[in-house]
Amino acid sequence: EMDDSLVAGEILNEESSSCPIDVSLSQIQLEEKEAEEDEEDRQLRNLAEYQYQLFVLSQYGRPIFVSSGQEDKLCTLFALIGIFVSRVKEWGDTLESFSAGDVHVHFLHKPPLILGVVSKRPEWLASQLEVLFEQIVSTLSRTQLDTVYEKKGDNYDLRRLLRGTDRCMMNCVSTWRSDPALYLSAIRIFPLAASDREALSSQMANAIGAAKLEGVIFGLVLAHRQLVSLVRFNKYLIHQKDVHILINLISNNQSLRNGETWTPICLPKFNDTGFLHAHISYPWEKTDACLILLSTRRDHFFALSSVKADIVKRIEANPTLHSNLVKSLEKPFTFDITQIGTGNDLLWYFVYKNRRSQQMCLSGARIPFISREERRRLNRSIASASFISHSNPIIRIAFVQRKDEALLIRANDKFELICVFSPLVTPAIAAILADKLQKALKSSEPRYFISHSPSF
Repeated sequence: EMDDSLVAGEILNEESSSCPIDVSLSQIQLEEKEAEEDEEDRQLRNLAEYQYQLFVLSQYGRPIFVSSGQEDKLCTLFALIGIFVSRVKEWGDTLESFSAGDVHVHFLHKPPLILGVVSKRPEWLASQLEVLFEQIVSTLSRTQLDTVYEKKGDNYDLRRLLRGTDRCMMNCVSTWRSDPALYLSAIRIFPLAASDREALSSQMANAIGAAKLEGVIFGLVLAHRQLVSLVRFNKYLIHQKDVHILINLISNNQSLRNGETWTPICLPKFNDTGFLHAHISYPWEKTDACLILLSTRRDHFFALSSVKADIVKRIEANPTLHSNLVKSLEKPFTFDITQIGTGNDLLWYFVYKNRRSQQMCLSGARIPFISREERRRLNRSIASASFISHSNPIIRIAFVQRKDEALLIRANDKFELICVFSPLVTPAIAAILADKLQKALKSSEPRYFISHSPSF
C-alpha cells in the first residue's frame, strides 16, 4: 500500500521499505523498460485482434474517433500510437504502415490529426483514410482544423466540435465496404431516359438563372446514393468526392425529409478553407429524390426556397416529365445482364467506370450475390480486382481464376471494366462476354451516364 506521506524524491529508510536497498539504478531502469515493452506488446496484440478498425487521434495523442465507437477504452492504444509516430518522426522519417502476420496497419498524417486503419485486407487503406479525413474537413473546414489547437491548446477534445457527426463518419466507414463508387472514386449515375434527364436539368438551370442570385454555384438532384441531375454556374466543376460527401450527409439525416434545411458544409475538393451553404429539400413526396442548391452566400435561404418552388412548378407543368421522373424514382432501373444474350448466365456481375467523366455503372443484384454476406464477399472481390488495376497501371487486361469465381479486368485511359464470372468460365469465353457487355453498355450509354451538365 502506498504511503501518502511520501513525496517525490524522498529516500526510504531500511525499516520503511520492503525493497532491497542494493537495487541499482540500472536495474530499476531495466525493469521500467521491460514493463513498458510488455505494455506495448499487449496493446499491439489488442490491435491485431481487430478484423477492421479505423481511428482518428490528434497528433498529441487524444482520441477523436474509432469505428467501434469505443474511443475512451482505447486511450492507452492511442497514446502508444502517438509514441510510435513521434519516435519515427525523431528519426527524420514518417511512419506510414506496418504489418504483423495478416494484420495491416496504415497511417495518414494530416496535422494536427493522425488517422489509422487496421485491416485483415491490404487494399485501399490509404484511400479509406483520405475519405475519412475529407469527411471531417466537411464539418470543420481545413482552416478551423489547423487553428483549433493553437487557440484551445494541445489537450483540446476535438470531439466537441464534431459532436453529432459520428453517424456520418460511421456511415462513411460502412459505405466504403459496400459501395464500389468510393474506392473507384467515381459517381454512380441514376438510370434515367436521356430526354427526361435533359429536360430536368434544363428546367433546373432555367429556374436558377431566372433568379439571378450572385453566389449560387451548383444544383443537384440525388436519389438512392446516385446522381440524377447536375447544373452549375459557368465553368465550375464539382469533384466526385465532394458529391459523395453530399450523399453521405443526406443519407444519415432522415430529419432532412421533413422540410427545407439550410446548412453550412465544406466541400474539400472545391475549397477546403471555407464553407458553402446548402439548401436541402425533398420536393417529390414518396420518392428518394433530394434537391440540393449550393451557394457561397449565407443569406440565401429564402431566395433558394423560392428557386426550389420554381423548379418544382416548372417540372409539374410538364406532366410527361413529372410522371416519368416519379416512376423512375419509385422503381429504379438497373442494368440487366440478360440483355447481352447467350452466355449471360456465366456473367454474374460487373462494374464499369468511365475514367474521363469519373462516372460508373454496375449491374443489379443477381444470384449468387443476393444476401448481405454474399454482397460483402462480392465487394471484397471488386475491391481486390480494382486495386490490382490501379497498382499496376501498365496492365491492360488480367484474368484471375479463383475457387468461387473468376475475374476479368480490362483497363485503359478511357475506361475500367471488372467482370465477375462463374468459376467454370474460360478466359476466351470471358473475353467474348465482356465484348458483348461493352457493346450493350455503349448502346445504353445515354441512360446510365451524364454527357452534359447545363450551366446557368
